[in-house]
Amino acid sequence: MTNKNFCLPIANIPTNDSEDDVKISIFHDNGSALHLILNVDRQPIVFIQSDKRAKSTKAYFRDCFPESIIVVPTLGQFEETEKPNDPDYVRSVEHTRLAARNFRNIWRQKSHGEFQEFSALVEGNWKDIEVQKPKVIVGVPSTLEMIYLENGYPREIYLSGFGFQAWMQIMTHFLRGSGGDILVLDEPDVYLHADLQRRLYGIAKKRFSQIFLATHSAEIMNEANSGDVVLVRSEFQTGKRITTEEGYRSAHALLGSSENADFARLSRAKRIIAFEGNDRSIYRRFEQMLLPDGVFSDPDTMLLKIGGYEQWPRVGNLPWAFQELFGIQPKIAAIFDRDYRCLEEIEGHEQKLRRSGVFCHVLRRKEIENYVIARDAIYRATQKAAKKKEKIIDDAWVDDTLSSISLELREDCLINVQSSTSKYYQLKRDGRDTQTILKLAKSEFDKDWTTRGFSCRISGKEFFSAYNRALDEAYGISISLFQVLDEFHASEFDAEFCDMITEVNRYFAEG
Repeated sequence: MTNKNFCLPIANIPTNDSEDDVKISIFHDNGSALHLILNVDRQPIVFIQSDKRAKSTKAYFRDCFPESIIVVPTLGQFEETEKPNDPDYVRSVEHTRLAARNFRNIWRQKSHGEFQEFSALVEGNWKDIEVQKPKVIVGVPSTLEMIYLENGYPREIYLSGFGFQAWMQIMTHFLRGSGGDILVLDEPDVYLHADLQRRLYGIAKKRFSQIFLATHSAEIMNEANSGDVVLVRSEFQTGKRITTEEGYRSAHALLGSSENADFARLSRAKRIIAFEGNDRSIYRRFEQMLLPDGVFSDPDTMLLKIGGYEQWPRVGNLPWAFQELFGIQPKIAAIFDRDYRCLEEIEGHEQKLRRSGVFCHVLRRKEIENYVIARDAIYRATQKAAKKKEKIIDDAWVDDTLSSISLELREDCLINVQSSTSKYYQLKRDGRDTQTILKLAKSEFDKDWTTRGFSCRISGKEFFSAYNRALDEAYGISISLFQVLDEFHASEFDAEFCDMITEVNRYFAEG
């Protein structure tokens, strides 16, 4: 391999013009590894480490690294006029920085079906827009014209704002990839408004198996799942994966996203949803599968993280606080985990907050993670992870493991339910003796276990930890909560959770 095989000068790769070797290693789930050793003073050294029999063919490389890597090139503004170009030339620049100068030519060559997919992707995420296929305007010389309609008014794409031009270019490059491919995208926040940054990230997560997205956007970072964000700084030799609240605060400080900005958002909030912990991403993911334009994804919704269930008095005081501090009366909803509380306690809690002017819902399962416990979705996520490692897992193993874990957690769960119920009735002082309370708690627990299944009352977090331990011990793999969510079908959603999402959206839509 020579330096010409790289799309940028090797001299630009070392940090601060260092003369040391640059070593890059890329590891695949199937056990293959690609190693590159680069130095400006000699030819690159590239080799593959794999259990597969080595061959000097493209097919061997594809066998070791089967995914395609979709790199979105530097974007640019559209040309005012664009002549019909040679199809071979257009194909040669389609994936390069010259794509913007040949945008109309690129889509002129695509099939009707390909353009329909493109227009659906653009129009589905940009309100009141319709995109038309390019056509030739005969003249001397002939030119290409590509019209889009905004609120029914036709314009040539050259006259659109750069944000819309960038969006069309990014969607064009996204269509090059499919579910198993890898996306590389550099700083889309330079081109796009905050709301579009969030939508872009959501589309990328659904369309690609893995994404590498360089950004300084707090909006994109907030959309990412815990553990997906890696902080890269030039003074560190390795990136630092962010998984804790302290890590997020440090990253926000580096991005210049201060508490003052959050305070400003509060002062103009139209609606607020208060919830526990770091559950925002899970709620958004669920809602997007049910209602693509729901309130959890709406930029006018302020998502406010509170402490635990014990913090409900603070939520009840929010209407007064907003009126006194900002002179506004936003609509407020609060969603709490149930933990091990009895039905009477959580229903009473909902009524108290609703009387204070806050829409309140307490989950009927222990916590948000419990709604991700769906046998078929877990099975599909497990099989997908196993396939990447070239493993085979029987249906029976998954069923036996789920059953075994639920039984292991059952006893501790019942003890916690009885303890929580006993504490509630003792504070209530309604005169019931301890034995009666414990029987009542067990009866409610057994009913939930029988009618709604084990996923209702056990700890969802503990369940997934135990399942991943079993997967790792048996097959050397693991799955994340969001990998299971990616495999959900509409029929697998819990009815109570669907009703809650619908009720929250209806509440904010009224008046």
